[in-house]
Amino acid sequence: MIVIDTDVLAVYYIYKWDKRYPIAKRVLEEDLGFSKATTIVNVLELSGIMALAQNNAKARKLFRELHSRLRILYWRSWPSQSLWVATLLKLLQRKLSLGDALVAWIVDEYAGEIDYLVTWNTKHFKGKVPVEVIEPKTLLEELK
Repeated sequence: MIVIDTDVLAVYYIYKWDKRYPIAKRVLEEDLGFSKATTIVNVLELSGIMALAQNNAKARKLFRELHSRLRILYWRSWPSQSLWVATLLKLLQRKLSLGDALVAWIVDEYAGEIDYLVTWNTKHFKGKVPVEVIEPKTLLEELK
């Protein structure tokens, strides 16, 4: 399974003028031999970006589209409030931002099922999650 980070999704869905758009398009549209997923954190983050960039109606539409197009990974279980904070504090010690820590938490839970975490922000995740972190262009080159 390939887990796609918000930056790749944002280029594909919002920033189509970005020079990286053709690569993002290939990652999302081509059959790469892996199922494709993202986390609920990425979906919410992207929906927020869409609401700011365009409008709330488009953000809601995008939220629904992502759920029909990709597998959305949620937390396998939701801990008590104190355990939630303790878990996040441990993740933040990996030198992750709050948003990246939330993504990393879900990636950790699905690590045995994930082949790649695809992001242009590899430095945010490399060595901080138990899966291979790879840039979209590198992924496409490796899977040729």
